[in-house]
Amino acid sequence: MRRFHIFSYSIIFLNILCAFSVGMSVCALRSDHVRAPVLSSDRTTYSLDAFVIDDLSSSSDHPRLLLAPIRMDGVAADKTPLRIRVSLRPGSNADIRPGDAVSLFAILNPPPSPLIPGGYDSARTAWFQGIGGVGFVPGEIRKIDEKPVSWRLKLVLGINQLRGHLTGIIHDAIAPVFLDGDTLGGFAAALVTGQQRYIPDVFVGTMRDSGLAHILSISGVHMAIVGGAVFFALRYVMALWPWLALRVSIKKLAAALSIVAILIYLALSGAPAPAVRSAVVAIVAFLAILCDRKALSLHSLAIAALVVMLLTPEAVIQPGFQMSFAATAALLALAEVHHAPIREIHVPWWVRTVQSSIEGLWLSLKVSIVATAATTPFAIAYFNRFSVYGLVSNLFEAPITAVVMPALAIGTILSATPVGVFALRIAACGLWLIGKVAAIVSGIPGAVLNWPAAPDYVLAISFLGVVWACLVRGRMRWLGLVPALSILWWPRLPATDVWIDPTGGNAAIRTGAQAYVLRPKVKRYGFEQWSQRYGLKPADIAARDYDCSGYACTPLPDAKLRIGFWFSNRPPSAIALDTLCLNSDLVVLRSPLADWPDTCHGVNHISSGDFRRLGAMELTRAGASWTIKAAQPLRGHRPWSEPSEAEDQ
Repeated sequence: MRRFHIFSYSIIFLNILCAFSVGMSVCALRSDHVRAPVLSSDRTTYSLDAFVIDDLSSSSDHPRLLLAPIRMDGVAADKTPLRIRVSLRPGSNADIRPGDAVSLFAILNPPPSPLIPGGYDSARTAWFQGIGGVGFVPGEIRKIDEKPVSWRLKLVLGINQLRGHLTGIIHDAIAPVFLDGDTLGGFAAALVTGQQRYIPDVFVGTMRDSGLAHILSISGVHMAIVGGAVFFALRYVMALWPWLALRVSIKKLAAALSIVAILIYLALSGAPAPAVRSAVVAIVAFLAILCDRKALSLHSLAIAALVVMLLTPEAVIQPGFQMSFAATAALLALAEVHHAPIREIHVPWWVRTVQSSIEGLWLSLKVSIVATAATTPFAIAYFNRFSVYGLVSNLFEAPITAVVMPALAIGTILSATPVGVFALRIAACGLWLIGKVAAIVSGIPGAVLNWPAAPDYVLAISFLGVVWACLVRGRMRWLGLVPALSILWWPRLPATDVWIDPTGGNAAIRTGAQAYVLRPKVKRYGFEQWSQRYGLKPADIAARDYDCSGYACTPLPDAKLRIGFWFSNRPPSAIALDTLCLNSDLVVLRSPLADWPDTCHGVNHISSGDFRRLGAMELTRAGASWTIKAAQPLRGHRPWSEPSEAEDQ
């Protein structure tokens, strides 16, 4: 018997080892498969011709385009990136649509490294999307006459042209009728095609603060509503045809057609990563119906997760993947324990209506609580913010969205008819209500709570607690709440004293529970990430500690931290450098410097070579020395994180 147990444990260990090995192999193959040229940092200005692949605008105030370069001046064909992402001046892309061939001048750089150590790695995401350069178009974009050669490019451009066309149709059908028509039309179009070019920044911020930002990106909610609506509608219609209902399994036929509908919707949405994950989950559920299996089960979710990890293993460490599967697992666990109450058969219709309303409200409340509880650890760990009243806003939003999505589907399909236009405007009324819910909830004092970061391993503990609560049955499952909530009660990370931008273009100083940035109008986003991570309140008190003139920031005598900064790419003059060194214990130079003067003897320094080697930095004063936490070492040696040759300076 003892030998049998040893053999069983050995098999389990070998299975784990095999799964780990297969996972590592899939990751390596995927990383190599998506390999594409990346621009060098030696040059920043380019003239190029390109096809507009997609509109990536996050709002009407931040227009962005995804381009497929045809040719770039001074760049060989084998060194030309597969894709480039560019930001535009607001209003400059009014007549530019996916599928257009354009000529432009752009300021481009390689995808950026994290803005804070351990922060979001844009270069990693860009690597798996084939994006080899990001930048800004300062001037106008000119259309040119060019035809794509590759059939794959033609297919992508054709699909995105259709998406752009539908976006315009939906927006134009709604915008003239409502007072805030541009926003409502853009909101409706975003739910169908995923393009947000008509939505203003203020509205996006309102949705984020109310906990409803997930509606703007096509994900599980949209796929579930579209797939479910198609499935039940087809079953109902086919059941009305006795000849078909008696000869064919209409349930399986509806499931097969629902898969087709999901794939079409996925293509129209532009197939972003969250939509692909949600589509896989929905398709696996409908395949379970075709195979006479239970559709909504943790087994189906596990299969869907395996499929996603085999196709896109990089998704495993993305917040969207973790949050969507955690929420789905929690809801499936809820479905296992939820039992519909027993009703009397013969009751008046109005009694049945009241009973159904109360039961539906109670079920919606439980669903919202469970989904929010499952995703909160990830929201706090990755974004350091929590929408306090998100449960309330989602409770009101869910039934409205259940009506809006079918109306949008009907309106999109029949958009060329009066029926389609009417359906789109009905959907816009629902979206207006959702917007009002978001505005009311986000306007409540304390609607958004900034939650400082805990150590990275705490998220793993919380995740295991969520998994325990989902998988274990009976009263023992409640033990999972203790580790699941560890993200809330675990001691926070101690705040660092200084943040420095990865290129040395800006810096911020902590003073107690507050922090101030030295250049408020330059590269501020990294400062915001840093202050959110440690729960610091932004303050405007730099003038008390620093004398900032031009590119130099010199600490005043009463400054808590005596650090001098030089923010120009050009070396400082001898006088400026002497001033910095005489008043500082540490000098941070963005520029290279061949020789340090005698006045800087004994003064610690950081220069351009250190930035190329270390990236973004956080400094902590430890007595007479400094502790440095840097972004580049935390990234490791990956294809997307290779540092440039650091100069020995």
